[in-house]
Amino acid sequence: MVNQIAELDGYLALLAQIADELEQQVAPCPMTQPLLIAWLTEWVRSPDALREIRRGLPHLPPALISGYSSWIHLGGGQ
Repeated sequence: MVNQIAELDGYLALLAQIADELEQQVAPCPMTQPLLIAWLTEWVRSPDALREIRRGLPHLPPALISGYSSWIHLGGGQ
C-alpha cells in the first residue's frame, strides 16, 4: 500500500510540474491547479506518454500546448 501511495504521489508531482510549465510557457490557468492536473490526466492518458513528456522537459509537446491553449480559451472546461 505504501508503494502505491508513493507512486501516486510521484505521478501527481510530475503532473504538477508539467502544469507549472504550461502556465509559465503558455498562459496562466483560469482554474485551480487540481483542475488543471485533472485535465492533464485526461490528456496524457498513459504512464508511457507521461514519461515521454518528462524526458522532454522543459520543452512541451506542441500537441499538449495546443490542447492546453484550447482548453483555457474555453474557460478550463467550465
